[in-house]
Amino acid sequence: MDLIDLADFPVIAYNLTDREWEEPVLEQYIIRKVGNLKIAVIGLTYPWTALTSAITGAAQWYKFGIKEEEARELIREIRENDNPDLVVFVSHGGYGLDQKFAKRVNGIDIYLSGHTHEEVLDPVVWNNTIIFQGGAHGKYVVSLDVDVKDKIITNFDYRLIKVRQNQVVPDPEVLKLVEDAYRPYQEQLSEVIGETKVMLHRRDYWQSSVGNLLTDAMRSTHKTDIAFFPAWRYGATLMPGKITAEDIYNLIPTDGHVFTYSMRGKELKKLLENILGSVVNKDPYTRVGGDMIRFSGMKLIVNLIKTSGNRIVEMTVGGKEFSNDAVYSIASAHTRFQNSPLFGATYVKDTGKVFVDDLIAYIKNNSPITSTKDDRINILGFE
Repeated sequence: MDLIDLADFPVIAYNLTDREWEEPVLEQYIIRKVGNLKIAVIGLTYPWTALTSAITGAAQWYKFGIKEEEARELIREIRENDNPDLVVFVSHGGYGLDQKFAKRVNGIDIYLSGHTHEEVLDPVVWNNTIIFQGGAHGKYVVSLDVDVKDKIITNFDYRLIKVRQNQVVPDPEVLKLVEDAYRPYQEQLSEVIGETKVMLHRRDYWQSSVGNLLTDAMRSTHKTDIAFFPAWRYGATLMPGKITAEDIYNLIPTDGHVFTYSMRGKELKKLLENILGSVVNKDPYTRVGGDMIRFSGMKLIVNLIKTSGNRIVEMTVGGKEFSNDAVYSIASAHTRFQNSPLFGATYVKDTGKVFVDDLIAYIKNNSPITSTKDDRINILGFE
């Protein structure tokens, strides 16, 4: 909220309300005049923020959610009171969720989807709504031209334009801001902390070389049976060669601490089945994270044809057969399930260790890095 107060542009979300009165926290929409057109822009913030953010943070004060009926009512009010030529949705819901939403909520003309970093070459049209995503990390710019007649889009032209950084002349004012911000930390950021023999990439559905590096490093550093880290999508790919401290801050741009705790086998398996259900459920409204959580110390064989709660058909921990009754030690960062009574974590401890610092130390001590995708998870029945 402090950052929003500092912003010199509107921050909008119709689905963010306070917990006490369930009143909107931000402006739900804005009206903008573009040429001769009057355009309403509605914001949808990430519906599952309360599940994925720190329990002492946003979840303590605010409610989120998809809130279809509220959206329908808001669009009706906007159409009646503001009489716009176009209604545009800007969302952080995910491409699957946003498509379902567009099919079920009438009156949206253009839908800018986000969250899942899809590079959509051709938009889809559902329920007279043009819906698309433009990738991530500033790699693309979307160009969408629409012809509007009597408040109806009669035609459109869409392009996903690749940004070629070496052909873009930096804006002098912005360049100076960046250089001034970097200057005090230049020496620290440019330190070469090691090298990688392989390409390290983050984005993949079931596992990634970056995810395996992060969780292997955490498990090794904290001497636990298992380690978990969320399947974050952002972060530049590292090509084989030198690794600088800045590379690692780009992967983990947070000061999140490592937590350690214990979990009985039965609850651990319940947790993993719960996460799998969120990943593969056919209903996009239930896909909280999207990609499989990153982990180390286990091997899973998963059959997606099986029913929910029964998809893990084989599991080992530390090379030994899994036991429902065994108690396993776990390290994780940026997760919340250790706080949920559903999974029965015990001896939860904030180590006080900032994970990105741990990771830099690990790379210094274990260079060169050779992390790749491996057999820690094998998927059956996947089409």
